[in-house]
Amino acid sequence: MLNKAMILHELNLARIAHERWVKRAEHLISGMPIEKEFIPLEPDSCGFGKWFYGLVGQKLNAIYIFEPTMKQIETYHDKLHEIYGNIYDIFFVNPEKRSLFYKIITFNSKKVSSSDKKRADEYLIQMQETSKELLRLITKLEKAIKDADITVLQRLSNSAV
Repeated sequence: MLNKAMILHELNLARIAHERWVKRAEHLISGMPIEKEFIPLEPDSCGFGKWFYGLVGQKLNAIYIFEPTMKQIETYHDKLHEIYGNIYDIFFVNPEKRSLFYKIITFNSKKVSSSDKKRADEYLIQMQETSKELLRLITKLEKAIKDADITVLQRLSNSAV
């Protein structure tokens, strides 16, 4: 059974995952080495996306008082992935075929010109601004959850997605 504390805890973990994801883009652009791991480009493959499109996120999206904020969150989250895709394309070669199952792209780095680096810096500014708005919306959702009546949360626990 879901309760406020569990919902807020999961939302906080999703926020942290988002902040780490943005840091990874900052590190990539600054030239810092990034661990040899997969970079999730699809909105449902990153840590935040797994929460958003997972059980709790979808249950929140189904409750009328949370739905408008959840829709805004989704819009900004999708925009972040679009911007990040532009950054990724500057630094990496996308394999022609990627697994639909994993929805991720592996590292295939390429040389980056100074003009490409400048474009990446501009994308990063857009990404940081979009991230700030997403974090503002997450805080708004957090407040709505804290302020929610117990009956709303009971519906959340009992609803099927």
